[in-house]
Amino acid sequence: MQYSNFDSIGRKISKLGFGLMRLPKLRDGEETIDREEAFRLVDLAIKSGVNYFDTAYVYHGGDSEAFAKEALGRYPRDSYCLATKLPGWVIKEKGKHTEELFNEQLEKCGVDYFDFYLLHAVNRDVMAVFEGDNSYEYLKKQKEAGKIKHLGFSYHGDLEFFIELLDKYEWDFAQLQINYYDWEATDAKSYYKALEERNIPCIIMEPVRGGSLHTLNEDAKKVFEELGDASAASYALRYDLELPAVLTILSGMSTYEQVEDNIKTFTEAKPLTAEEKEAIEKANVLFRQNFAIPCTDCKYCVETCPAGVNIPACFTAYNEYNKTRDTEDFKKEYALIPDEKRAHNCIECGACTKHCPQQIKIPDQLKKVGKLAK
Repeated sequence: MQYSNFDSIGRKISKLGFGLMRLPKLRDGEETIDREEAFRLVDLAIKSGVNYFDTAYVYHGGDSEAFAKEALGRYPRDSYCLATKLPGWVIKEKGKHTEELFNEQLEKCGVDYFDFYLLHAVNRDVMAVFEGDNSYEYLKKQKEAGKIKHLGFSYHGDLEFFIELLDKYEWDFAQLQINYYDWEATDAKSYYKALEERNIPCIIMEPVRGGSLHTLNEDAKKVFEELGDASAASYALRYDLELPAVLTILSGMSTYEQVEDNIKTFTEAKPLTAEEKEAIEKANVLFRQNFAIPCTDCKYCVETCPAGVNIPACFTAYNEYNKTRDTEDFKKEYALIPDEKRAHNCIECGACTKHCPQQIKIPDQLKKVGKLAK
């Protein structure tokens, strides 16, 4: 396992971080965690040297933090790092305050302190909620009290405000969506460079863009297949590994095979060759030409949808159609989504759009899905 060793962090952190947001489920279409199988994944990761685990208040319908307590509580507390996040939308929409949420999370996770604690999914609007509740000031006091080792934030807003935040507050790290698609497509490189210039460690989320840089489309897949037997995901992860300011790279692993593949990548990884870099660029162009809706299946939209639409499932079905243009296959896959969770139930309230890290105009895209399904 490869490790980072930043002086400001004070301990070695595995370059591969385990994101506890896409754990195996008991049934498709539900968020109930298959605990027995998920324990196997966590155990393999720890055995292989992974020591960074990332959860959040809303992952798996609110069950991910409790799972972290069960899975990680079987190991010595100083053998792993646990990260979780403060949900601004819960403060805004449910009236809970930072102190109440923080103490609730400590209890749910079964710990006395968090190694890494983040303001979650920050943009201008979300930060206004945190500032209104004096969240940063409260969390800074918890850091002074030893209940937080490192304080940071995950970000999904514009570059100007990102730089403003970096310079306004003192941060130990920041978490960004970085991958070879977003490097140029959403200017992730400028966000990363802003951290690098300030010597702030970067945690990477969505290195495989919700799995889309693994599944790709047929033309892009062939580019990597011509290089050898390594998975398409491994090239995306190695791309991020080349960035020197990276503390850890989060992967939301759902299967035992994914954990094995990622461990192999982070154990054997060598710098990308000129041929591999050229292949990534070629695959990126081919993928971009066929990419329909840039959903990463984070499910933040699902948490806030009053109509109960399974937005990621609708988008997944549409994106598969976009690769093949096979309408009949699309309708078969779409039919697997319960009728009450399909696109036609959207009431166009816009609540989902406010919480989408990819800034997708979700109601407009759901109309597109619904039209194809007729």
